[in-house]
Amino acid sequence: MAHLLPYPESPAPPLPPPRSINASPKSALLVENDQSLLSFLRRSLEDDGYAVRTAANSEEGLRLYRDCGPFNVVLIDYCVPPNYGFGIDYLAPLQKHGIGLAMAIRQIHPLQGIIITALAYRDAREVPRPLELMHIPLLVDISNFQLRSLLEKIEVERAIEALTSSELLRLRQFAEFRVRGLGRAARGRTGEDLLQEALMRTLIGAEDLQKGRHWNKDVDFVGHLTGAMQSISNHWKRQFKETEAYLISEFPVRDAEGQEQSPLDNVASEHAAADQRLIEQDEKDRVLTTFKDDPEATQILQDFLDGLKKSEIKSRYGLDERKYAATMKRIRVKLLGRRNGGGQGEKHDR
Repeated sequence: MAHLLPYPESPAPPLPPPRSINASPKSALLVENDQSLLSFLRRSLEDDGYAVRTAANSEEGLRLYRDCGPFNVVLIDYCVPPNYGFGIDYLAPLQKHGIGLAMAIRQIHPLQGIIITALAYRDAREVPRPLELMHIPLLVDISNFQLRSLLEKIEVERAIEALTSSELLRLRQFAEFRVRGLGRAARGRTGEDLLQEALMRTLIGAEDLQKGRHWNKDVDFVGHLTGAMQSISNHWKRQFKETEAYLISEFPVRDAEGQEQSPLDNVASEHAAADQRLIEQDEKDRVLTTFKDDPEATQILQDFLDGLKKSEIKSRYGLDERKYAATMKRIRVKLLGRRNGGGQGEKHDR
């Protein structure tokens, strides 16, 4: 569309800024000193829709990363010379090659997706590397679509990291809705369990379509996870048989007044005197309930049960001897009943 506003007066209209390689939906940095492998890997990346920058050595790769990074993915040649003998100081030479570059990039951007290309090895377990880089995937075979699987997994990891708080809230709400709809078929699973399984299966699907769920990029990631949770919850429902025995946790526990209790309410304490304290507290509550219609007597009795002395109680409430004695008489009569005409009880007001 034509520019509708006039440019400010100047010898020539301003030039548009150069288009960054990272303006592409997917970007890659490829560090490889073997030209034939570099060409092959570059074509593979471009076929998958990546815009690729290349470097022939670690120094150039680090410069490009600082200028243009982060990338969707960084592929780094392991760069260990053939027949290299590993001595005690083998880590020092490694710093000058691909491992050192990977560590430097991780220091700049800890979440950067990196793949180490070690095509001289048949098995990833044979590739020596420091512990802090053991979780970085290794490309050791380009004949069985391993590169595409690794790229897919990194894309999924980036998509998970990019989920916003509002997107996560929507996903959790949907997961809770699906689990509530399952009823007993959920078998005690929660909405969080459902969301985590959808994420796990998506990660697995990047490497194994039979066991996991492939993310079709025509669908946004939140939509993919929503569909995955719907499918997984339907699978749980199909697996469930109505004849299965109930779990204890499925039966609500209620007290004498019909209020639902937590299962933890009935778990015994390991403290040696816990049962005795529970009995004493129950008796105390029963006694106080007897005086629920006499607030003055209830408060004095509560203080007695808490260990206060007569003088302390009288002082706290400003009671004279006559009023204190009358209240104590009501307490004795209600708890013990009248004995010997009621005259003997007044000797026990202390």
